[in-house]
Amino acid sequence: MQNLRINKKKIARFMAVFLIAVIVVGFTMTSVADEPYIAFDYDWWWETIPAQNGYIVDRVVTGADLGLAGGLRNPADVFIYPNTGEVFIVDSGNNRIVITDYSFNKENTKVQSVFEYGENYRLDPQKIGTKTTLNRPQGIHVMNMRGETRLYIADHDNGRVIACYRDDVDSEWKIWMEYTRPASHLYDQAVTFHPKKVVADNAGNVYICIKSITRGAVMFEEGGSFSGYYGANRVERNFNAMLNYFLKYILTPEQMEQRVRPVPVEFSNFTIDNDGFIYTVTEARSARLDVLKKLDPAGRNVFEQQGYDEMIWGAFHTPYVNGISYRSSIIDVSVDDKGNIFLMDFRSGKIFQYDYEGSLMFIFGGKGEQKGLFNTPSAIETHDEKVYILDSVKNSLTVYKLTEFGELVNEAMELFNRGLYAEAKEPWEEILRRDANYYMAYIGMGNAMLSLGEFEESLSYFYMHSRGGYNRAFKDFRIDYIRKNFDAFTAIAITVTVLAVGLNIFMKYRKKKKAKADTSSKG
Repeated sequence: MQNLRINKKKIARFMAVFLIAVIVVGFTMTSVADEPYIAFDYDWWWETIPAQNGYIVDRVVTGADLGLAGGLRNPADVFIYPNTGEVFIVDSGNNRIVITDYSFNKENTKVQSVFEYGENYRLDPQKIGTKTTLNRPQGIHVMNMRGETRLYIADHDNGRVIACYRDDVDSEWKIWMEYTRPASHLYDQAVTFHPKKVVADNAGNVYICIKSITRGAVMFEEGGSFSGYYGANRVERNFNAMLNYFLKYILTPEQMEQRVRPVPVEFSNFTIDNDGFIYTVTEARSARLDVLKKLDPAGRNVFEQQGYDEMIWGAFHTPYVNGISYRSSIIDVSVDDKGNIFLMDFRSGKIFQYDYEGSLMFIFGGKGEQKGLFNTPSAIETHDEKVYILDSVKNSLTVYKLTEFGELVNEAMELFNRGLYAEAKEPWEEILRRDANYYMAYIGMGNAMLSLGEFEESLSYFYMHSRGGYNRAFKDFRIDYIRKNFDAFTAIAITVTVLAVGLNIFMKYRKKKKAKADTSSKG
């Protein structure tokens, strides 16, 4: 009987331990399922450190979820048009455009693969009323122009960009303009014209990204006239470029023509923000210049003018495994309404989020088969604090939403970028309580303490996190220290001056007395 009681106690303890283990494992599995990627950040020495997740998977949308016959096949681009609450997906493998809403309801999803030349078609009146189809479309852009919604599609294998309009939200899109290979002598006729991406500005200018062209985006006026090239990358300063620079003083022009000339690396994708700035990204892993550019209407790189062009965008480290470089390969860029920049790294599947000044905020995503990871990411889009990533192999659209920690960072960064440093103090403190490794929080707290006049505490936050901030805080600390101790410094200065004058008088008196004594002894 006693042994039975002992066994019952052992069984009860075992069951208690087992139950606790099940609960812990359950929580762990839930956490892993929600966050399949390991979040990290960079410290002062640009070494990776653990970090809190700023984004978590909200949902994964497939063609079946949208009720699409045949599902999605090699989707190439996604665009969110807030004016009508529509989401446009370029279903490249099925040669069609999928249009749905923010909730991805089957009932509100429609497709269009056949486009009619509308009555407003400007190039060939004989085409009006006829129809055409897409052939491996790659890019899409939607905008409002003079009260009319316009749709631009980079129809890759047909060698054109078509511009469309519609009479109302429920009607079919109709073509009013086609942009094809320019007949101008400025455009090399031997170069193919296969549009990959397209954007348009508020003036109606159309910019087309073609990967075989290294002179920048091909630019057209609204009416179809070829305007030239826009925003070419700079030439890398490699050995061949430097050698050519010296050889041009030695060789003849004919000899120089035979040498291989360095050319800029073409950019692979772009987007346009609400202020009309065009952001371009360069996919080539060999490129070190102009990986990300912010271009004004004249094609000048704003980042270069602000001194940001030497920044490293994407992964800081470049590991080599079995002779293969794993340096970031940035394939797409998106800019949200707050000016935050999101870069899609094809190599790692990671998304890098920066504020408008280039400060790293979050790194999330990755390669893998789990929900929230990618096989072959193809496009990125942002809207209403959510991030949308297309995968051309998984044939799905992954939607990320902010975590509670991400919302705190967004709040603090918004106040920080508006110059409201003191107001940002509370969220920065909460961020550091949750993640003591978050780099920007120390800079934010340093600025908050500096604006509140807490110079010594500001120095402690800036130390090892911002040279510029530390120098600025130390200057203010020195001025404040002198101001607070001015009376003591004045008293010390007066005392030293009086002592110096008194000592000088005393020394003169002694010298005079000694000279008088020497004169008397000689007499």
